[in-house]
Amino acid sequence: MNQQIWDLYKTSERGKTYINLFSFDPEIERLEDKTESIFHHFQEYIGYEEHQDIFIDICELVILNIEYQEIFLKEKETKSEYFKRLIENLEIADFKLSPDGNSLNKDDKIFINKQDYRSLNAIVPHISLILYFYGAVPFYPILFKAQFDILIKIFDVLGIPFPELPSKVDKKERILYYNDLNEKIEKFANQYNLSPAETCACLYDFSFMLLNEVESSNELPEPMNVWLTGGSKYDYSDFLKNPTEGKSLIWAGNENTKRGDIIVVYVTSPYSAIQSIWRADTDGSITPFNFYQSRIRITKGITIPHIKNRELKEDSYFSNVSIVKRNFQGVNGVKLSTTDYQQLLRIIKSKGFDTNILPQLYSPDFEKHNNIYLEKDVEEKLLIPLLEKLGYTSADWSRQLSQKAGRNVKIIPDFVFLAKGEHLFQNAPMIIEAKLDFTSNIEKTKSYNQALSYARMMKSTVLGICDKHRLLIYKEKNGYFDRFNPSFENYWQNLNDAEVFSELKQLIGKDFINKNN
Repeated sequence: MNQQIWDLYKTSERGKTYINLFSFDPEIERLEDKTESIFHHFQEYIGYEEHQDIFIDICELVILNIEYQEIFLKEKETKSEYFKRLIENLEIADFKLSPDGNSLNKDDKIFINKQDYRSLNAIVPHISLILYFYGAVPFYPILFKAQFDILIKIFDVLGIPFPELPSKVDKKERILYYNDLNEKIEKFANQYNLSPAETCACLYDFSFMLLNEVESSNELPEPMNVWLTGGSKYDYSDFLKNPTEGKSLIWAGNENTKRGDIIVVYVTSPYSAIQSIWRADTDGSITPFNFYQSRIRITKGITIPHIKNRELKEDSYFSNVSIVKRNFQGVNGVKLSTTDYQQLLRIIKSKGFDTNILPQLYSPDFEKHNNIYLEKDVEEKLLIPLLEKLGYTSADWSRQLSQKAGRNVKIIPDFVFLAKGEHLFQNAPMIIEAKLDFTSNIEKTKSYNQALSYARMMKSTVLGICDKHRLLIYKEKNGYFDRFNPSFENYWQNLNDAEVFSELKQLIGKDFINKNN
């Protein structure tokens, strides 16, 4: 967060427009007009499946039900306590005009029952927007129902610590995650003396100006996994039938999807067929405020001849595959094996389609590392041997380095490289954090957040995270690390390749780090 750039922004016409967008006086403005403007600006992040009238109607129903049920902030009640009480007691019912047309009365039609946390999760953008407009104390809208990864990027680029993601299983915990986000945003607003409207303009527009200064790589990593996901007949007619070059789509998927992975799309009734093959444009992510718990972004779609469900059931191989036996029930996020994908390519090829244009699984020929059971094994058997090949000696890195953080002394574990400065006040050009396994994206997020906090503390321009499977390196650009686009990402075994190792050495080799720092 650059105060000088922000001061220029908020006095510019663009800044004034967005600050005004989030300014609301219920005495002179209509909720319908304000929510329509918000939806118009941020529909992409709220979700393509949401329609303007539906968004406006839900916002109005939220405020009507809060008022009817009198779920207001009590004296001496904290915001977190109030929000918890609100979501424990709120139900969303319809209202209708009284016979005389002078008042609204609650209808018997219930859209969301009390403590239906899964459904309430899907309307957090609406609830948080109403709390922002009408709350007696600052609540901040979280509009990123569909593209939660964008919110993570915004927190990163503004230097707001991103709170640990909630469990995907506990629906109530997922909705209460709003309290964690709201607390972080409030601290940020207080730090820079921002009004609520300025804070929202900073989050929802100013941050994008900073993000646009960071070039993201369009090159996808080699695919390591294949995943199934589903689409409806409406998805087929609107998006899947004719994929647009360069366009990416938000889709339901598995949160453990990795950027570059292969995504096979099965279109449900009335087609009941595998219809297209895509690539994952980002890692999968848990989307706390959505009916579906995880989302992926897909790109580079290629349509194929339809492979109908009945064909798969009659095929000697696929007739024994579990998801086919289940008639593709629960298709979103199902992992396909290497053999499954090869057999799928066999059927596609038999239909006269050139499978060479389809993405192929990457399977390097190397000796795998065994006997990796502890985090220490990752450090001693994988990372340190690599560092030595990159020109480092044990004198070049520090482990268990102590660093002053506010009033406290904090221990920075793992590897801090070429540290300089006085004891407890050192800076270092690079840090690497080692974990045993962050295959789960929740664990990966924890590892990245921890490494990012150390990098900021040490004023590092390069940070790395690694586990027993792979090594990821992130390079700062314009004061920002892009967690979704590492500068280098590869499996340990692939580092035996001379070209891959050369790429890594030019990025974090000792000579290179010394030269650029």
